[in-house]
Amino acid sequence: MTEPFELLETIKWTPDGGFFLLDRHLHRMGQSATYFGYPWSSEELRARLDRAVAASSGAQRVRLLLSRSGDIKVESTELASGGQLATLAIAASPVDPRDPFLYHKTTNRRVYVDARRPDCDDVVLWNPERQVTESTIANIVVDIGGRKVTPPVVCGLLAGTFRAELLEAGTIQEAIVTLEELRAASAIWLINSVREWWPATLHRDR
Repeated sequence: MTEPFELLETIKWTPDGGFFLLDRHLHRMGQSATYFGYPWSSEELRARLDRAVAASSGAQRVRLLLSRSGDIKVESTELASGGQLATLAIAASPVDPRDPFLYHKTTNRRVYVDARRPDCDDVVLWNPERQVTESTIANIVVDIGGRKVTPPVVCGLLAGTFRAELLEAGTIQEAIVTLEELRAASAIWLINSVREWWPATLHRDR
């Protein structure tokens, strides 16, 4: 039986730009709320977010949480500057594409927590067909033959808001990426709406 969980969105806020991709984040939370039967109000979520950053003077990493009863929590922390090249490991075993929690952002993150490794910044997940899905904290983009491609959602991954923005702009394209293609890629990036582009490389024991 699944333990209680909350729906989750992590959103970047800056004094000049406000909430980055807010409409996309709220739309995704609304889709998940409908799927799991959680009551929600876009207007109330927006109001709570605005109140949470009203006194902020610097960039913030904001976590928006919605419970099954409809309770809303907003947690805000200072947004740290981006790090250097991320090192990636490949997960020891595949994810199950039938798992609904791969397609919805929630606090039920067992599959991601179990895959993490202390000697790397992040871990690349993959499905039983040996197709890359995502990392534990981001979508993945790889350069294959001069094309920036990201795995399609049907492989078993969360449809990220920044991913959607880049797809709509034509900056990246969807294509299946095998583990072998990942290893041979000329460039790898982690992408999400908080860090945006984070260049990465595979760990030496890949």
